[in-house]
Amino acid sequence: MAVDENRLRAEGLYECREPVGNLTADLDQIQSMAAGWHHSRKQRGIWTTVLWIVGVICFMTGALWWLGIILFAAGGWLLHDMKSYPKAVANHEERCTFGRSMTAMLAADTDPTEPIAIRVAFDAKEETISEGALLGRNNGKQRLYKVSWFSVQANLHDGTTFSETIDDLVRRRSFTNARGKSKVKVRTNNVIAMRFDYPSEAYGDMTPFRPKMEQEIQLPPGTIVRAVEISPKAIKVKALATQSGSATYLAQASSMLALGVYRILNLSREIEARKRAQAGQGGRP
Repeated sequence: MAVDENRLRAEGLYECREPVGNLTADLDQIQSMAAGWHHSRKQRGIWTTVLWIVGVICFMTGALWWLGIILFAAGGWLLHDMKSYPKAVANHEERCTFGRSMTAMLAADTDPTEPIAIRVAFDAKEETISEGALLGRNNGKQRLYKVSWFSVQANLHDGTTFSETIDDLVRRRSFTNARGKSKVKVRTNNVIAMRFDYPSEAYGDMTPFRPKMEQEIQLPPGTIVRAVEISPKAIKVKALATQSGSATYLAQASSMLALGVYRILNLSREIEARKRAQAGQGGRP
């Protein structure tokens, strides 16, 4: 499936349900497009600056004032044309890298013909969580907001339905320092949330394994487990990357989180298999 370039330009959004190979090809294409848009914006910015500098020189000479007007107009047109290249996509092209890492991880555990749903938002809306005064600071204000930019859902070989979301949790503080200068400080954390809707006939009831699962999940430095919820049919885990990481870092944290869950899933499956074998032998060990 070809990338919807019009939607990508207008909304900064890639959303698709296709086999994993198609998704990987799409993300490659988007990253290539983003790099081209970034280069075009940069070139137009440079030429705008050059034209305006030469225009000022023409105005200063007096005799070439008319040429200065033309150069300023040309620079203004280039500046306006820059808006046709979606800045958000170019600035967040690393999200394609993360998306490809997820499709690569899922490729080994899904049917290559089975559609996978994926969403990558390059210009996602900010959802305000809280906003108010920042105590102890002159003109201090603090805003907490969330940016949901990634989601994926896939059916795995073992019958499990896997889904994952990535949210940026942002804290923005603004204040005036003792010298009267305005300061802004922004801190971004990444929230990784996964859900595994597992087949109970294969894995049994996973609820007794919650404490052990918390022990088995090992994450890279700077990432901590925030929540583990287990029901007879689903496992939900959430982790917080306390340092804003690169696409590679987030991909590593995601794969390690999923691996920790599957260590316990596989253990439970082995126990269930032994129980069924014993039941088939009349309960004899």
